[in-house]
Amino acid sequence: METLEIVLVRRAPDLVRVLVSRTGFSRERAERFVILAGTDLLESYRWQADTLDQQSLSAPGNVRDLLSMIRADRIASSLGVPPAEVWSGLRDFVPSVLQLADGGRIYA
Repeated sequence: METLEIVLVRRAPDLVRVLVSRTGFSRERAERFVILAGTDLLESYRWQADTLDQQSLSAPGNVRDLLSMIRADRIASSLGVPPAEVWSGLRDFVPSVLQLADGGRIYA
């Protein structure tokens, strides 16, 4: 989990750029999204760490499982956007965070 926390702090600007380019979020909305979704991602990870593939955090099964416990409605309410917009962002955000945690690169 420490790796995910480091990615969410140190690579936040990269994650914001990804969200802006792929989802059309404004920079300000993307910055808030990274904070809110990052908190939920860490909580989801805490609950599921024992069942996740630790050798490849960005494995599709991990992405699916971690997404399943993120509270999109709460994030949507905090951002003032529809849940569908949050899910669109999450489908880019979660794989990007996990890819970075695996030592990979992301492209905006």
